[in-house]
Amino acid sequence: MRKNKQFPLSDSQDGDKVAVIDTGSEEITVQALRFGLDSGSVMQVEKNIRGGPVIICRNQLELAIGREIAKNIIVALIED
Repeated sequence: MRKNKQFPLSDSQDGDKVAVIDTGSEEITVQALRFGLDSGSVMQVEKNIRGGPVIICRNQLELAIGREIAKNIIVALIED
């Protein structure tokens, strides 16, 4: 179980509500900022397509985050 554990966005499961903890390198940080994601951003994982993108929903906007970028975005599970 991933309770209160940090993990890459690429390891998230459908329906997870997560908060961004770290975006790693400057290159990934810049790309994440283009999506409106920075440290503390909260999002819902709509669909994690294994081998493909991670579909997230933030502020009523769905975004597809590429697998390689998602591997570098560290998140923590938020419990309601």
